[in-house]
Amino acid sequence: MEKKKVLFFINTLRFGGAERVVSMLVNHLKFDYEIHLALLHKEIAFPVSEEITILDLKENPATGNSLLLLRLPLIARKLSRYCKDNNIALVISFLNRPSYVTAFMKSCWGYRGKIIMCERSYQSQILKYIGDQSVWYRLITKKLIHFAYQRAHLVIANSKLSKIDLQNNFAVTTPIEVIYNPVDVTMVQQLSREEKPACYTEEGVFYFIAVGNFRTEKNFELLLHAFALIQKSFKTKLILVGSGSLENKLKQLAADLNISTQVRFCGFQQNPYKYIKNADCLVLSSYTEGFPNILLEALACNKAIVTTDCQSGPRELLAPSTDPLYQTKSNIEIAEFGILTAVNDTQALAEGMTEIFTHKNLRIALENKAAIRVADFNIDINIQHYQQAIGKTLSKLH
Repeated sequence: MEKKKVLFFINTLRFGGAERVVSMLVNHLKFDYEIHLALLHKEIAFPVSEEITILDLKENPATGNSLLLLRLPLIARKLSRYCKDNNIALVISFLNRPSYVTAFMKSCWGYRGKIIMCERSYQSQILKYIGDQSVWYRLITKKLIHFAYQRAHLVIANSKLSKIDLQNNFAVTTPIEVIYNPVDVTMVQQLSREEKPACYTEEGVFYFIAVGNFRTEKNFELLLHAFALIQKSFKTKLILVGSGSLENKLKQLAADLNISTQVRFCGFQQNPYKYIKNADCLVLSSYTEGFPNILLEALACNKAIVTTDCQSGPRELLAPSTDPLYQTKSNIEIAEFGILTAVNDTQALAEGMTEIFTHKNLRIALENKAAIRVADFNIDINIQHYQQAIGKTLSKLH
């Protein structure tokens, strides 16, 4: 029986949580479907099987937001031609721009296949950090999100809170299914056993680690300020794995706080897991997330976690029996699978980090629970949810 043709569409596979998810999905779903992968710009840092056909749309990554918005129908035309020429039965888009393009492909160029759009952020929050604070850009983006998702046959959100946000704040009436991000536990654990990184050189030091893109919404400034408070009392170091436009600003802040010798900037790493494995605790300091993969990967490495209780993801992951709409507003919350702290609260984050450092029994208990929790998100389970969603969508009549 001939396999149905499914095209995944994302900006790039350079780095990021959504990009890692797409890499995992295409490599696992290739056994069930003929997989095509469309990229706005061909940058690939995550593994992609040679069996997968790649379409490079050759968009300039330096194109400004305004010009890119004007180019959406033209990109959609190019993608539409490819889908028609290759008889693509289903397009699955990840992130805003690919979803806009896919919507224009349907509205302007008559694409007749099925469409699934995957929401990876908590949009009400992330809109505060895109478009260089332009009110007009945020307004247009909000309209485009509604326009795009209304043209999908199914929207997949990666958290319950994200689903609620799309329905309540973006008037999305398309069916929305929640499928949490996957993690390949076996792969993470295997890679975590590679040679110990050189940054872990001192004995008797407690190592905190944070991993991510140095962008405004990740709020690494908060982490540096919190670390500056605790390092005065404890023998600790902070490992930062990542890169981005704010790197120089963060290095200057570390110097201003007199913690440069205690903070190690390790750059983007193809294998961050060996860094996580050799640390004592992973910290996430974001203003907002969708469903942060790094927390899943830390659990796969059996690490204790301290994270801001940002919307969305951390609470659903670390405190699953609580109301996902609840947010701690001050101090800390010792949840079932990690510590949640108030968002953008230096004292609270420092308190959470201190709790992990000073209470060894708590840290060990969280490390022991990590394997139990991360098993719920293993790729083998997650892929079944995507298979079911794809199968149902393809089986629906036009």
